[in-house]
Amino acid sequence: MQKPARPTPRESTEAMVRKIGRELVEIEQAIGRCRGDRVAEPRLTGTWMAHLLISSTALLHNLLIDTATRPQRINGSR
Repeated sequence: MQKPARPTPRESTEAMVRKIGRELVEIEQAIGRCRGDRVAEPRLTGTWMAHLLISSTALLHNLLIDTATRPQRINGSR
């Protein structure tokens, strides 16, 4: 019998921001190296924009989890 897969721990928001920053620096450097190339520059620019879109969605999700208030238990008296 297989054991159920363990959920992977969630990456911290701070770690996620650092990782996104490093990845964007790499993409910006690659764009700088291909400036003026009619094929490579638009492709890398598209990659950069897609990366920002995907990363911002994941980052927003993480921030919502971090800032969410936990539900309060209501003890009704009868």
